[in-house]
Amino acid sequence: MTHHREDEDPRGRWPELKFEPAGCEVRRAEAGWQLRCLIRRRWVALEPEEWVRQHVVAALVSSGWAAGRMVLEHPVRFGAVDGRIDIAVFDRSGKVELAVEVKAPNVALDARVAEQVARYDLAVSAPWLMISNGLRTAVWQRGADGVLAQSRQWPAPQAE
Repeated sequence: MTHHREDEDPRGRWPELKFEPAGCEVRRAEAGWQLRCLIRRRWVALEPEEWVRQHVVAALVSSGWAAGRMVLEHPVRFGAVDGRIDIAVFDRSGKVELAVEVKAPNVALDARVAEQVARYDLAVSAPWLMISNGLRTAVWQRGADGVLAQSRQWPAPQAE
């Protein structure tokens, strides 16, 4: 097992993500490395999954999604399924327009991850679903028929 110094920025050990830099403030605190969350506007632990989440949030905001309508770790319940949508973006009427599940870069985007976001969608019926580990991203869009289909496009907010 490789040992790392506590004062060493952990991002140096992580793969470079396929996103523009998120512009996150990062600091070393007594509790360990932290980053300033773009949405929660507070310091949170700098973990690989959180690093991916902040990059996805920044990419969504830069493509027109409203930061003020984003909720991180939004609780959902459908039948016996309890969960938290990593990034939920709401439309003006208060419905989830985009549900995103993020994973750390070392977590493969397999059927299990896709099923996780699909289960959350049973509760929210979002027009857009996305999964990302920062290295790969998959997107689904709901058609006029209500059926989700994989999309090659980056999700776009509805025109208001």
